[in-house]
Amino acid sequence: MHQDSRTNLILFVIVLLLALIAWFKPGLEQSRFKYLSSLNSNDIHNIVIERRGIEAIRLSKKGKHWFLQSPYHLPANPLRVRTILALAHKRSYSSFKVQEKELQRYHLDKPAVSIWLDDQRFDIGSEAPLNGQRYALNMRENIDSADAEGDSKFTVHLINGAVYYQLRARIDSFISPLLLPAGAQIQQLKWPNFTLIVNNGKWQLKTSRDRAGIDADSVSRLIQYWQETQASKVEARVQINQKLEKEELLSQKSIQLKVKQADGEQTITYTIIQENNQIKLLRRDLKIAWWITPQQLKLLTEFIPVTKNLKNSP
Repeated sequence: MHQDSRTNLILFVIVLLLALIAWFKPGLEQSRFKYLSSLNSNDIHNIVIERRGIEAIRLSKKGKHWFLQSPYHLPANPLRVRTILALAHKRSYSSFKVQEKELQRYHLDKPAVSIWLDDQRFDIGSEAPLNGQRYALNMRENIDSADAEGDSKFTVHLINGAVYYQLRARIDSFISPLLLPAGAQIQQLKWPNFTLIVNNGKWQLKTSRDRAGIDADSVSRLIQYWQETQASKVEARVQINQKLEKEELLSQKSIQLKVKQADGEQTITYTIIQENNQIKLLRRDLKIAWWITPQQLKLLTEFIPVTKNLKNSP
């Protein structure tokens, strides 16, 4: 073998051995991530979020789905719930111990956010300098440590700071963008001059003058649209004022649905409001509006004529 080739081969073997040593680190214990808690998010069924200066939020899990219990009784936004549950296994980038009197330095004596995942409490404090992380406490960890070791100090963790803003977000973002609760069975759809209703197991379209049979496939598509349509925006605390009352409504001013759920029947009424080429489906009883497009409204009102304005909308 040529001398240069032999030298290159030897160098290659040395580099390969060094790479293997760096990767496996023989004789050294591999580093492990630390987490804020050992909770399994799948085992959590109740969430309480206390937010200084704004309303508290309560959620509970029923079956596979999460529901707001306060300040509204509505299906919860699953994306927001997953963000909250992720706190249970949030990575702790570093931790240190402090005396109780030192908690004030990290705004953990009166935290801006306290969250209960079932019976375990977590407090979120101020932002750490430079890295944007947040100080956090796992109260159960500190109680257990005090009981086991007689240690009166608190363990403060540094976690990703984004969770703080998510927990203090507007209540709108906690409400499901779906128009109907998951699993709800529609029993009736009612417009001012039309009603789609189940009669002896079959759908019928009733008008102000008569009633008629209807294509089963068309009904299935309509029901599916209602069950799957998601709003682009949920707006809570809509002001029902004089200006809103005078808004130009579409020809069909409201849609009423009767739905059947595991805990009974419910009647939901949406008032249709057009605003800047967007449609608000407003629940006046809750003062909450779900924003959809004209195209979505057309699919949701397949059997009902819509205005020329909507048909020509892009």
